[in-house]
This record gives sequence, C-alpha cells and structure tokens, in this order.
Amino acid sequence: MRLPTRISISILFFMVASLSFAQEESAVLNAPVSEHPKRLFLTDLYLQRGIPSGDNFAGNGLDGGVGFGIRMQFYVLKNFYLGGALTQDFMSVKSTAIVGEYTRATKFNAYLFAGYDYRLNEDWNITADLGYGFSQNKNRQNGSQGGGKFRDSGNVWRFTSSLEYNFSDGVSFFFSPSYEIVNYNINSAAALNDTFNTGNYFNLAVGVRLNVRDYNNVRLKKSDNLNLQELQSRDRDDLSIKEKRRLYFLKKREARKQRAERKNNN
Repeated sequence: MRLPTRISISILFFMVASLSFAQEESAVLNAPVSEHPKRLFLTDLYLQRGIPSGDNFAGNGLDGGVGFGIRMQFYVLKNFYLGGALTQDFMSVKSTAIVGEYTRATKFNAYLFAGYDYRLNEDWNITADLGYGFSQNKNRQNGSQGGGKFRDSGNVWRFTSSLEYNFSDGVSFFFSPSYEIVNYNINSAAALNDTFNTGNYFNLAVGVRLNVRDYNNVRLKKSDNLNLQELQSRDRDDLSIKEKRRLYFLKKREARKQRAERKNNN
C-alpha cells in the first residue's frame, strides 16, 4: 500500500472514531439560531463516484468507480475558508486502444483550496471552493499484459460545491458535486496531445462533516440558566450520569463566555 493511501486511511479511521464524541457534545449544547456559534474548523469524510468525461483518453477510455476523500478547512475571515484535501479514485479501462495496455488505474489528488460558506437557514448550508494541486494516475497491467505498473502525473484544478444538512452543531451530512480538470505530463505524439494532455472528471460525493465551533460568545438560554442553577443547587452525589454530563458542559460554556467577556473588557 502506497504512503498517500496509508495516510488517508489512518486519518479517516481516527476521525470516524471521534464522531461519537462530537455527536454527544453537540447534542447537549444547541444554541438559538440568532446566536449560532461560528464555525472555526471542519473535517469532511466522504465516498465519491468519479465519472471520467470529455473527448480525451479519460473520457473515452476509462470507466469510473467508487473512491474516497478527506478534506480539512479553517475559517479565515467571516465565511471565507482555506483548506487541503486528499482523494483517491479507482477506475477501470474500457478501451486499451485509446489509453494503452493496462487494465485499471488509481487516481490520487492532493490539493489546496479556498472557498465560501453560506448559511441558508438553521438546518442548511451551501459551500463552493476552487482548488489546485497535484494529481497522479497509477496504472496497472494484468498478468497477460506483463504485470507492469507506471504513472501519469500532472496538476489538477478542482471546483467543489456542497449542500449540507446540519444534524447538530457538531455533525452534519452533505452531498457534493465537483468537477476536475487535470493537465497531464504524458509523452505522446504531437498529433495525440489533445487526447492525452488533459483529463476531465465529474464527481458525486456523500459524506459526514465534523465541525469545531466557537461557543465563547453564545449566551446560555434562559432555560439552560435555570437548569444550571437547579443542578448546582443539588448534591452532586444525587445527580445521574446524564445530569453530571450536562452540568459539566453548561459550566464549561458559561466559563468560556465569562473569559471572553473579561478579555474584551481589558
């Protein structure tokens, strides 16, 4: 297994393992829409279906398959964000007369991107971003073709959009169409440059989005304040595990807000 694949799978496993904790904390703390906590950082984990397209070797000679990806982004100014992504897609050959003597290809992308996040309402967001980076097709022959491996590398431009449903402050689900233009550095006859210099790919992805938000400036609701006072007035030994957990998060939120207010006053 190549290094980029091992890195991608390791990060994917770690983030999925943390999903349950994110669900628990965000389920306890839900702010009103008017005081919705700002998103600071997020991680996307997704599966995608890549579809080669265009009048070139990819569109005419390759069949798309299922792949996966991971994206991480942080917010720099209001709803603008920067980030990086890794993707891997698995494809098969439908015409060796067009692409050459191999049977399958694995496309790996590593790129940076910049974009904008727009909140439609309490439940829905849309995002759009443009990325640029490295792309490589790892091509493999079967036994009858010689069992060889070779690579075609280049640079990728990728436009990505997403429609996101907020399951909670910490976890959301999204559907994401994207389009890639890859400029390959493939040595070919001059007459075939238009066929082999560029590959186009349309992708459809579904995934989970893990959010880190800023609760410092979000005030406790009146009901939460009353609940906090009621829990603090009781003997801690009489509280259930659920009540102790809720007390912990309410006190944590209130302490963060007070620290933020002191910082702003100084």
